[in-house]
Amino acid sequence: MKRTLLCIGLAALAGPAAAQSTVSISGVLKVAASHGNGGSTPIDGATQKGGAMNDLSSALIFSGKEDLGGGNYAGFDLASFLSVDNGNTWASTGGPFYSRRSVVKLGGNWGELYLGRSLTPQQLMVLFADPWYWDGGAAQVGWQVQQANYTSTSFIRTNNTVGYISPKVGGLTLTLAYGMKEGAVDKDLGASLTYDNGPLWLGLAHDRSHGFFKDPTTNSVTTVVGAYDFGAVRPLFSYTASKVNGVSYKGWSLAATAPLGASGLLKAHYSQLDDVDTATAAKEKLQKVGLGYVHSLSKRSNLFAHLAHAKAQTRTATNTVELGIEHSF
Repeated sequence: MKRTLLCIGLAALAGPAAAQSTVSISGVLKVAASHGNGGSTPIDGATQKGGAMNDLSSALIFSGKEDLGGGNYAGFDLASFLSVDNGNTWASTGGPFYSRRSVVKLGGNWGELYLGRSLTPQQLMVLFADPWYWDGGAAQVGWQVQQANYTSTSFIRTNNTVGYISPKVGGLTLTLAYGMKEGAVDKDLGASLTYDNGPLWLGLAHDRSHGFFKDPTTNSVTTVVGAYDFGAVRPLFSYTASKVNGVSYKGWSLAATAPLGASGLLKAHYSQLDDVDTATAAKEKLQKVGLGYVHSLSKRSNLFAHLAHAKAQTRTATNTVELGIEHSF
C-alpha cells in the first residue's frame, strides 16, 4: 500500500495546479533466517555455511507524478536497496544510494520517456519469468541463469540511460533503451517486445554492450519468455542465449506458481546454465531447483519458506533453506 503525501509547500507557491501533483513513499522489507551447507556450487543469493540472516532485496521507493494536462504527465522514481538485517544500504559498500532505479520521466498517451539509471528492457522483462522476481533469495531462478553470464554496463542495470516505453496496442508493448557512453563506461543498447493479453504473456528481448567488465568484444544477450495462467497453475519459461567475451552461453528455466486456498502461493522452478564458471575453458553445467511457499497474513504482510538445491558438474552441491517475513508499504 502506498502512502500519498500532498505537496503542501508546492501548493502554496504554485496555486491550484500543484493539487494535481503527488509524491509517494513505498517499499518492501524482506528478511529471512537462512541455513546453508557451504557447497562450492556458486548461485545467486546462496547463504554462508551454517546460519545467517539475509536481506532479500528490501527497497525504499520515492516516486512522484504531476498532471500536465491533455493526458500528459511528468514524474520520477528513486529506489534504493536496503539491508534490513544490518540497517545498511548499498551506498555503505561504495554503491549508489538510489541503486535500484533513479529516473525522471515524461509520459502520455504516446508512451513514456525516461532518463537515468534503470534495468535494461531485457532485464526488466526476464525477471517476470522468475516467480521470485530476482528477490535475492537462494531459491530464485536469478540473473545468473536468466542472463546466461551476460552483464550490462552497470552489471544488471545501466546508467545515463534514455529509454522509451510504448503504449500497449493490441496487447503489445515495445521498450527501447540506450545507455550513453560516459567516461570509462561504454554504450548499451537494448529493446524488448512483450505481448500481454488475458492469461497469455510472451516476450522477446535483446541487449548488447561491452559489459560491466569492459570486455574487448561486443557482448550480447537474447531472451524469450512466456507464461499462461490456467487459474489453478501458471507455468512460466525463459530461454537465454548470450555471447560474452567471444564465448556463447545458454540458460533456461521452467517454473510455475499455484495458489493454495485463499492465503497460500506455491512457487517452483528447475533451471539450467551451460557454464557456471566462465574462467575455465571447459563448460561446467549448473542445475538448480527452487521451491517456495508464501502465506499471506494480510494485503501487506507475508510469511515465506524457501528451499534451494544447485549442483555444478565438478562442484559440491549447494543446499539452502530460508524462513522469513515480508512487509510492504
